[in-house]
Amino acid sequence: MKIALCLHISLTYGGGGEKWAWTVAKYLSRKGHQVEIHALPYTPHGRRAVDFSELVKILDGIPYHETWHHIIHSDISYMFYNPLAYLFFRCKSKKIAGIHSNVYFMPRIPPLTYGLPAILSRVMYKSMGIADLSLYDAIHIMNKAIKVRHRKVYYIPNFVDTDVYKPLTNKRDKFTVLYVGRPSWQKGWDVFLTLANVMRSKYNDAEFIWVGGTSDKLNDVRGLGYVTNDHELAKLYSSAHVTVYPSRADNFPLVMVESLACGTPVLTTRIPAHLSLDLPLLYANDVYDFSQKIVNLYREWKKDPSHLMSSSVSLRKAAKNYDSKNVLPIFERMLKESC
Repeated sequence: MKIALCLHISLTYGGGGEKWAWTVAKYLSRKGHQVEIHALPYTPHGRRAVDFSELVKILDGIPYHETWHHIIHSDISYMFYNPLAYLFFRCKSKKIAGIHSNVYFMPRIPPLTYGLPAILSRVMYKSMGIADLSLYDAIHIMNKAIKVRHRKVYYIPNFVDTDVYKPLTNKRDKFTVLYVGRPSWQKGWDVFLTLANVMRSKYNDAEFIWVGGTSDKLNDVRGLGYVTNDHELAKLYSSAHVTVYPSRADNFPLVMVESLACGTPVLTTRIPAHLSLDLPLLYANDVYDFSQKIVNLYREWKKDPSHLMSSSVSLRKAAKNYDSKNVLPIFERMLKESC
């Protein structure tokens, strides 16, 4: 089967959606399908976390095309949904729209720092979304909290390879708080910075680590850059005492499942996209609440450094509900049924 994966953002952006695309493409290729990835040469805020030489290694022979206009010859086309996306990806095959962004379903318009293209997409969806989605043969949602009106909707969650994401190393000697993701309002970057500032002013033996960028101008946070190697990322999750994920809007937060699979607890926000996953998460409501929860975890660790390890097995067991070995065959079956 010839399969085209179509993204409105360049793979070099290196976000969760881009990682999803190249992981799915490699799986389908191993299953014997002819897979190509098509993308627009656009990245939010001009961010390109992955250079093209590294991308070639990641794709390992899977054809990648990046231009503003695509003519696609495939048996099925899977498009990351964005209003009017099909104008950039011309194909005669059947089309599946994959909902990979929560911006369309947020209760209010996000601030300008979210990005003007994303805000405009949300406005367009509110005015024409139902009609726009009706032009697709099927819709793929990744979270039960997302509701769309269409004759054929598939619910297939995001996934994690629990053979890769597993406890790989001991916890650090210093109490370590980990943030994985881009420094954006959506992901709660400002909350993480406030946490780091508050904690470091009181407890200088706590460490705040950021995976996703460098921190030359940040005194309280140590940035490790963008980590493309899953094994190295799993080691970082494993070595941390808690992963903080203060996201304000989400579709399916892969960071949380990866962290749990490595036996590390996650402190996050109480939004529908998180609550619907039925995972053993820790919740906070605002910056003050996040600070208090981190301080409590820190004090528990001080009393007994092995305390946070006691829940490691149960956290990993919960994450296995989203193991790639279970989820990816369902995704492949959706493509076959939609052809």
